[in-house]
Amino acid sequence: MKAQGWGGYTLTEAGTVADPGKFEGEAIYVPYYWDVYVNGGADRDDGRVLGFDIVAEDKALFPELKRRRTVKLIEDEQGFVREI
Repeated sequence: MKAQGWGGYTLTEAGTVADPGKFEGEAIYVPYYWDVYVNGGADRDDGRVLGFDIVAEDKALFPELKRRRTVKLIEDEQGFVREI
């Protein structure tokens, strides 16, 4: 059975985005941080890699980030957003 995640995305049993498109196969926090970026909130942007500092509120929303300090994203040539 597939569950709904942040933003209404359908999740696989492994917790990745099942919906086809830009975030397919990525962790559910990837579209969340992309949304943060689109709204001007990336902590770092070197023109290729976007960096986000994980704060307590992020860890409460996405417990899988509890031992992480940063998330880094790229948008590839086909328009897919991937965590690196």
